[in-house]
Amino acid sequence: MDLEKVIIKLLKDGKKTVKVGDIERITGVDRNSIQKAVNRLVIEGKIEIDRCYNKILGLKGETDGR
Repeated sequence: MDLEKVIIKLLKDGKKTVKVGDIERITGVDRNSIQKAVNRLVIEGKIEIDRCYNKILGLKGETDGR
């Protein structure tokens, strides 16, 4: 299972902000692995996050009314 693809799919399907804990409950993967994948996606510029609340805002470049 490619965790980065799973995270992107959840963001596309959900259309709302999610937290690492939400992804952990959905996938069953440990929190540290998810956080590393999220950090890689941010560095690559594929997703946007809010570090203050540790929320994944969505895919970079897509606007959904926020």
